[in-house]
Amino acid sequence: IKNLHLVESAPWLLAAFLAALATAALAHALMVCVRAGRRDLAVLRTLGFVRRQVGATIRWQASATTAIGLATGVPTGLVVGRWIWRQAAGSTGALVEPVTTPLLGALVPFWLVLACLIAAVPARVAARMHPAEILRAE
Repeated sequence: IKNLHLVESAPWLLAAFLAALATAALAHALMVCVRAGRRDLAVLRTLGFVRRQVGATIRWQASATTAIGLATGVPTGLVVGRWIWRQAAGSTGALVEPVTTPLLGALVPFWLVLACLIAAVPARVAARMHPAEILRAE
């Protein structure tokens, strides 16, 4: 406990690393979905979708993926994190009651906005696809 100040930045560094990892995972997942769903997007374009609607489809996919992840991850993380902290702190005699920052509530809209920003590149790629070239192979 005497040297605890030496590791006080560790949780913030871990949170930043996990946030960067989540951001990269979302960007990768969207690019893979656009590439794998080229035929579906081409069919939508053939049925009358315009480029803006194709891009909106990808942005909605990013928002839905992020919302589901937040809706399951935040409560699960709070419950599991508190349980683990009580187990670890209780055995050492440290502060038993975990502290949750109010910043956590502000991060939810931030992540939804960030998901839409991340989706801009895959949405642009999807909107620029030419349906005739994609569907020609069939």
